[in-house]
Amino acid sequence: MKIGKLTTFLGGIRPVAQRELREGARRPINHWLRVGSAAAGTIMLCAIVADYGRPAAELGSWLFAGLHSLLLGLICLIVPGLAADSIAREKREGTLGLLFLTPLTAGGIVAGKGLALAIRVLTLWLAVLPVLTIPFLTGGVRWFDALTAMDLEFCAAVLCLGGGLLASSITQERNAAFALALLFGVAFVLLFGWLFVFWLLLQFGGLAVFAQLDWRMCVEESAMLFTGVSSRQFGGWAMLNTPTALGRGFKSLLLASPPVALLFFYVIVRFAAHRIARSWQDRVPSLRRERWIKRISAPLFRGWFARGMRRTLDHNPIAWLQQYSWKARLAKWGLCLAIVLLEGVFPHREWYEIQNTQGILLWMLAGVATFVGVNSFMQEKRSGALELILITPLSVNTIIIGRVQGLWKQFLPSVLVIGICFFISGMLSHGWGNSSWTDFLYISIVVTGSFLALPVFTTYFALRVKNLFAAALLTWVAMFIAPAFGGLAMDNQNASDLGICFGIFCGDLGFALLACFLLRHSLSRRIYSF
Repeated sequence: MKIGKLTTFLGGIRPVAQRELREGARRPINHWLRVGSAAAGTIMLCAIVADYGRPAAELGSWLFAGLHSLLLGLICLIVPGLAADSIAREKREGTLGLLFLTPLTAGGIVAGKGLALAIRVLTLWLAVLPVLTIPFLTGGVRWFDALTAMDLEFCAAVLCLGGGLLASSITQERNAAFALALLFGVAFVLLFGWLFVFWLLLQFGGLAVFAQLDWRMCVEESAMLFTGVSSRQFGGWAMLNTPTALGRGFKSLLLASPPVALLFFYVIVRFAAHRIARSWQDRVPSLRRERWIKRISAPLFRGWFARGMRRTLDHNPIAWLQQYSWKARLAKWGLCLAIVLLEGVFPHREWYEIQNTQGILLWMLAGVATFVGVNSFMQEKRSGALELILITPLSVNTIIIGRVQGLWKQFLPSVLVIGICFFISGMLSHGWGNSSWTDFLYISIVVTGSFLALPVFTTYFALRVKNLFAAALLTWVAMFIAPAFGGLAMDNQNASDLGICFGIFCGDLGFALLACFLLRHSLSRRIYSF
């Protein structure tokens, strides 16, 4: 009886999966994603070999850990993005109701889309697989390490796919779906890693181990679980491939984690199916919801806010357009709050840990800024708002400056929070010495250049490229080439470290000015892709 109910719930998987696969086969972005994944693995491989300064016998384990970390990062970024708009697009285009007119069930629709997305993710993993074999040829990697990596990658892919489907079933707005998908995917992976370490410690030390458990250390160990499984690189995990009780517990958890991840994915599919079965029809918002939204969206200091918005409107209407919406303000200060919470979660004991923590947060913030900058401008192209803006009396320079200025103001509070927390953490950890001041100065110069250049690159590539992922990828390529060009130019002049940092800063600004020139040329002559 239960099997019959499950078959009824999952009815229609095959036609939905076939439809999604046929549609995806016609999209060039899927081919470019595979090429980009293999290229990213090759670049990471070359970077590790170039900067490697240890004995050659350890090269294989370092290559394996670095490539595994890269692959997990790609999974956490790409998989939620692929799944985020799968159901939300059906809601926006009104085709979800047409699917319900067929014999398909809600569970079959969600499961079919999940199956098609899983096949696409598998092709991305297969594209990186030839690069992953190089550490085995180099030596120093055991089969236990490889099976552990495959196990964790599978769990991470399943959890991120579930997070994307869950976000896509909750909202139909593209921006909100991508943001929620990334948030759910990363949260599920970190939660799974924390539960993994939690259960491992429970098996090893029993309930008494939690009396002295440092929760920050637990978070750090769970993050390390998903970023470096090579026990030769991370000596703390060397005991996990031993016949001890901890090693046996680790191996049993590796065997049990894929079924647990699949069970969690099934629960998400059930919930997503329940959501779309109830929300596929458009409904009039209730009065309670309207009052709640009005209360949340109302600014705290209305007079100050109104005067500020009036000045912005008089100065540059394009910048005003990106700030007047309550959703934009909520995203701005919500991201700032999330940075503050993450600063409290990550450990801040040693100087290198502080640098790594701020680096991770800056990379996350750069990813969010890239998505927001690229996606919002592409929506203006699709909706026709860009054409309306271009026929207004506003000059092209005003449009570009307003666009870039709006993005700067959107992410400036979060950048300042990271900088302030960086400074305070250094003071509380060991005080500021000469080396700490120097590192802080160098990092500040590089981050400032990247912060000024990133909105320009996102705006230009969003104008000239039709696909979201391609525009984001080209933006990051430009963000790597620009500082590398300036840094190498100063390095050839035998400049000091400070001179190299200024070279990186000038490289960012120089390429940003070039992008501004090309952007002005394209907008003036209406040269952009649809």
